[in-house]
Amino acid sequence: MDFFTKTERTILGSLSANSRTSVTELAKEAKCSRVTAVKNLNRLEKRFNIRYTLEIDESKLVGCERHLLAIKFVKKPSVAFLKEFFKNDEFAEEVFLLDGHYDLFIFGWAGDPVSYIKWETYLASELAEFKPEIRSTELVVSLFGFWPLNDSFVDEIHESIKLDKVDRKMLALLNEDSRMSLSDMAKMMEIGRGTVRYRLFRLMKSGIIKRFTLAIQSPPQKYQLLYFVNYTFNKGVRDRFLELRRRYQSMDDQEHPILGTIQFAAQLSGSFRSFGMAISNTEEEAMDSVIDMSKEVLMMDNPVITHARIVKVIKGLLPLRNLDIKRNYMKIDWMPND
Repeated sequence: MDFFTKTERTILGSLSANSRTSVTELAKEAKCSRVTAVKNLNRLEKRFNIRYTLEIDESKLVGCERHLLAIKFVKKPSVAFLKEFFKNDEFAEEVFLLDGHYDLFIFGWAGDPVSYIKWETYLASELAEFKPEIRSTELVVSLFGFWPLNDSFVDEIHESIKLDKVDRKMLALLNEDSRMSLSDMAKMMEIGRGTVRYRLFRLMKSGIIKRFTLAIQSPPQKYQLLYFVNYTFNKGVRDRFLELRRRYQSMDDQEHPILGTIQFAAQLSGSFRSFGMAISNTEEEAMDSVIDMSKEVLMMDNPVITHARIVKVIKGLLPLRNLDIKRNYMKIDWMPND
């Protein structure tokens, strides 16, 4: 299904790769007038509820304790309770209300193992009245896709990257709106426009910002699926993982990468061995193109796949993929080092 015109496709793709691309540059790439580019951009922003944000180089942060939590409640807490509970939780980056095998999904972040386990223990104790069954697993490798981080990451940047309070405030502003103009940043930070330009250049040079990008909060596909996989890992499993990657790439050949079916894929350690996120038009389409496909490829490894649909974003942004799999897949040879 073609969700947008060629001009819209070009503009969306350009902004996903660099959300600070000017309207003049967008018009040049889309081969249209500036007026047409602005009209298309406004239409896209409204249609997909676009949020301009940053992709951060997580290797530049102190520690990297990333965990995915899938929770099933005996008694479900209300949406209002969950929003209030997680509102100021600096460890919970993303919180989604689910329908399926699980009721709640959390992407949790901490700078060190002790901080993480203290937070998870606190979480379990505070939610005890709802009798939660919490399955936690460590996110080891993101194969493709990215997680938008909340502004607390500015306090986790490694000391080797010399940033002062002004730099950190600029990062937080860009994380909220990576397309913000230099003039608006200067006004909000109460410094000169030239100083803003210089500091932005310095931030980019530090490497903390991987990409000025965007998140699409209202994808045209209505069925947003999270799935967790366990295997027995029989001989030859690395060939089957290569086949999975080939299947993912073939999907991109048939549809636009930005709004492609497979949005995020990662290898885990703990309660589950791998995780994915996908968007489809219907449940039947999701089961066929994602769950059944995975079961077919991994049949020899006796895969156990549990899944749930995202009903509501309680906190954070949907981690929708912005670049194609072929160029951005984290390749692993699946053989241990000698």
